[in-house]
Amino acid sequence: TNFNSSDVRIDKKWYYKRVTLDLFLDVTNWYLARNQAPPTYVFARTPDNSGFLTTDGQPIRPNGSNAIPTFLANNDLNVTPTFGFIVEF
Repeated sequence: TNFNSSDVRIDKKWYYKRVTLDLFLDVTNWYLARNQAPPTYVFARTPDNSGFLTTDGQPIRPNGSNAIPTFLANNDLNVTPTFGFIVEF
């Protein structure tokens, strides 16, 4: 599986006699690339999310043998904008 990502960052610096102030905007995966990750398997939950669904209607066994496995695809978009500032003395 291929992995694609690109980040972009914009900085603006102001220089003063004793201090430098740097404001920035950083965007991770700015062009919205979908990157597949390995699938995840979890146990199915009850509709009210209070427990797990089981094949026999009983509480889940410690070894999970009566649980119902569910496949979770992992190909979501991960775009992370970050705003920040840096002060240098």
